[in-house]
Amino acid sequence: FFIATIFVVDGPSMEPNFHNGQYILAEKITYLVGELKRGDVVVIKFPGDPEHKKYIKRIIGLPKDTVEIKDEKVYINNQQLDEMYISQYIKTQPNKKMVLADNEYFIMGDNRPNSNDSRIWGACPKKNIIGRAWMILIPISDISLMPHVEY
Repeated sequence: FFIATIFVVDGPSMEPNFHNGQYILAEKITYLVGELKRGDVVVIKFPGDPEHKKYIKRIIGLPKDTVEIKDEKVYINNQQLDEMYISQYIKTQPNKKMVLADNEYFIMGDNRPNSNDSRIWGACPKKNIIGRAWMILIPISDISLMPHVEY
């Protein structure tokens, strides 16, 4: 479990990209030797119960970024974020603006209307990030490696 962990998706917050009941292999090595990247899907410790609850979310904002949600769109450092992994009809609400500190990340679920994330809890500290979703293991029909999102 030092290099990877298995996580079971529980709930609709990452639909349509991840589904309830899928088993995900999350690798930990990337973050020990490299940097977290915008667009990475990560398994995190839930801030309200970090010992028992884990969530899967997408990294939107990186340390020192200014993240702003306005007019139902996401802006990073005053540039609209091209979120090709969600439907163009998804509306991101509520309006919010946050400047991230060192070792803080802004995370959101892909299914914005059904996700508890940084819009509610605030920034996610790096220490709460367990690993990057690397592969869907189960169900067998969904087996695949996670594509990396390029911005």
